[in-house]
This record gives sequence, structure tokens and C-alpha cells, in this order.
Amino acid sequence: MALLKFLLLCFTFANPVLWASSVAAQDSQQKSTSKDPAEEATKIVRSLEKHLSGKSRLVYETELTSDVILDNGQKIQIAGTTHVYFKRPNQLLVKLETESISRLIYHDGKQLTIIAPNEKYYGIIEARSSSVEALMRAAQDYGLEIPLVDLIGWGAKDGQTLEVESAIYIGESEIQGKTVDHWAFRGPKLDWEAWVTQGDDPLPLKISTVSYHAYGQPRFTATINWNDRTSLNDNLFTPKMDKDFRKIPFKKLKPAQDRDAEDREKGSNE
Repeated sequence: MALLKFLLLCFTFANPVLWASSVAAQDSQQKSTSKDPAEEATKIVRSLEKHLSGKSRLVYETELTSDVILDNGQKIQIAGTTHVYFKRPNQLLVKLETESISRLIYHDGKQLTIIAPNEKYYGIIEARSSSVEALMRAAQDYGLEIPLVDLIGWGAKDGQTLEVESAIYIGESEIQGKTVDHWAFRGPKLDWEAWVTQGDDPLPLKISTVSYHAYGQPRFTATINWNDRTSLNDNLFTPKMDKDFRKIPFKKLKPAQDRDAEDREKGSNE
């Protein structure tokens, strides 16, 4: 049986630990009087993390667009959608659709199941852990990253902390008929922007990132629609597929040091 690395994405959203950003808007109005940009940025992000991690259920839909940089430097745009249903700590369903792929991702506290409904195959990873930890391990060991599922890990005790270096308040705007605060952040790898609702239930309605260290500096943008569903049936998190679906094993990534060595060797031979 052939080994297969499931390609979940035509585009990828970065690991939460790498999130950050900035905007060249030095004259923008500052929301806070803090003199330390890193301190202010951390305060804003930690507040949002705390709010999201305090929700026992998260249900949201996203519309995604991402730049893909071709070998010749040409930049093209890929679009897609995700539907996320999450009940803490270990029940998760993600429906991912792009212009070229369709995937269903389930976690039930015991295993992570990825289904390709159009190709009629699936793979399973043992994952007796929280859903956040299961996704982190899948990304690290198998390179499986799912766009904007990172939101379920914001502020979670088994998640990774968002690293930010500075923040700029751009101003108020309106999304989905709601008034939002537009923030721009900078971190180690990315510039990112967040449009967050005002009031007692702050939620990001739009996120945009630029990978300024990556070739071509691709941009990723997502608009988010939140659902206030108060209950989720456990049956929702049970994988569903026909009997003719075939199981294909995952192929683990090589250790990071081996991949780096191969990249260096490849570069020296070019």
C-alpha cells in the first residue's frame, strides 16, 4: 500500500506560535497609552486568547483567500471555506473546501481521522489527547495544517502562545453590520491584522497575515462568521464514510535537522 501524505491545503495558515504583524501607519490613532509596544500588543492578544479559551464550544465558518507563489515568482490567489465545530476539550469536526480539494477532519479524543470524500480514502492518527494537542502533533509530525483552526487553540492550556512584538490601532470599521476595532500586530515571522468586535463578546471577524520572511511575501485573508450554538450533538464528531473508502497510512515527516541538511545539500548542488 502506497504511503501518502495528505495535502490538506492549497494554502496554509501559520502555527499560532509564529503569529504576529505590523502596519506602516505611524500616524494611526493609538487605542492605548502604553509606551511599550510589546507590552501593549501582548495585553491585547492575551485578552482575546482568554476570551476565546473560556468558551466551551466554538462554531464558526470562514471564507479564505491566500496567495500562492509559483516558481517563476508569479503570485496567484486560491480561495476556500472552512466550517469548524469544536467542543472542549476533545471533540472536533472541520469541513475544508478549496478550489481543488475537499477534506473532513474529525477528532473524538482517541484518534484524528482525515477523509478525502471525492477520492474516497481516509487516514487515521492515534490521538488520545485534547483536539488542540492532536492538531499540533499532526502539524509537527505529518505536516498537516488546517487553515484557521488555530482559533480553537488561542489561550488553551495545551496550545501555543501567540508571540507579538508590537501593536498599532488602525481605527473603527464595520464588518457584518458590527462595529469592530482594527488592530495591526507584528511578530517574529508574520505581520497580521485582526478586526475584533467591540463589547462584552470580542471576536475576530476578519484576520489577514503577510509572511514577510517567506518567498514572495504571500498574504492570507479570512472572514469569520461565528455561530452562537449552545449545544453540539456527540454524533456530529463521529466519522462518516461509505464502506468502499480505502484506508491509506500517513507518512511521517523527517526530523527537522534532516530536512534542513537536505535543503542545504540541494542548494549547494544548484
